[in-house]
Amino acid sequence: MKTKQLYYEDSGIKEFTACVLSCTQYGDSFCVVLDKTAFFPEGGGQCADVGTIGDANVLDVQIENDEIVHYVDREVSDEVLCKLDWMTRFTRMQNHTAEHIISGIIHNTFGLDNIGFHLSNESITCDYNGDLNWEQLKEIEVLANKYVFESIPVEISSPTNLENLEYRSKLDLAEGVRLVTISGVDCCACCAPHVKHTGEIGLIKIVNFERAHHGTRLHLRCGFLALADYDEKQDNILRICELLSARQYETADCVEQLQRANSQLKFDMGKASERLAEMKLQTIDKTTENLVVELDNANKEALLTLANGGKEKTTGLFVALTKQDDGYRYMITSGTSLPLSKIAKDINLCLNGKGGGKDDMIQGSFETTKEIIDEFFRNFTPNV
Repeated sequence: MKTKQLYYEDSGIKEFTACVLSCTQYGDSFCVVLDKTAFFPEGGGQCADVGTIGDANVLDVQIENDEIVHYVDREVSDEVLCKLDWMTRFTRMQNHTAEHIISGIIHNTFGLDNIGFHLSNESITCDYNGDLNWEQLKEIEVLANKYVFESIPVEISSPTNLENLEYRSKLDLAEGVRLVTISGVDCCACCAPHVKHTGEIGLIKIVNFERAHHGTRLHLRCGFLALADYDEKQDNILRICELLSARQYETADCVEQLQRANSQLKFDMGKASERLAEMKLQTIDKTTENLVVELDNANKEALLTLANGGKEKTTGLFVALTKQDDGYRYMITSGTSLPLSKIAKDINLCLNGKGGGKDDMIQGSFETTKEIIDEFFRNFTPNV
């Protein structure tokens, strides 16, 4: 490899001067090879560094044919001043080292291995080959942050003799192993740059977890990502406090009270809607023709009350309707032994509907107007 890898010599380099060895156009961008670089190429689950090379923006960095290739947006030459987007790099190092701490604890305590890792600009995703519950994860998080506050040195080594060395690795490596060691916490093969002390991480936060076919997937936000996560949640909780007129640590109780009140209100409205259905039925005279009756804001129980009571009002079809966003919800019954399931398809086809049911009732929705529904059933005669 022609390029000296400065990111392995010192992960804290923010800018450096380098000579351009080659610059070739590639589509709308240029591929640049330098004599030395602190830009980390994509690898080990971590995205490539970004920043500037001279006046050019670094879009991507890859290792190709044993060369570190910098993709930039304009041509560069000669000697150039290179600057990393340090906040992006440092945040990634915070989160990557944090993942090593979490994975080390999980491996040492529960014997589980990290089998998947991805570091984005928003969070870390880590997969482990076993089940972990929320209580265990809270304990892991407390211990992880204890190691952060102890500011343990993060040591990098490339041992030539790997015999009797215990370290984590997703790959079976025989040579060229670069070990990242946090004494008493973790030792893992890794190609990425890391912070120099665990204290630089600031905070490790497990924000969520989920079951996956392989075991457990964790979502982490650490360092500046944890701060951004806290800020976002703080903004949300303050807005909720304002809406509920509640103190910050009482919002859950207030939401539970609101849910109970809302459930009671829905129950009361449902009962009122059922009573309205019964009252509406009392105003309907018996007939031999199809009847279409609309009930405003009816829930399922009220519409069912209307439909079941309606079949006593006609020897034709009784169509109970209530308005919904894109049309009408319907329940159809009949005062005769007419097998309604056999006519559902024809009705839905004519009224842009969907649904079905049994011989004594069909239900679903129509995406059309009330006028069209009325006109259709005024002239509809079942053909069964």
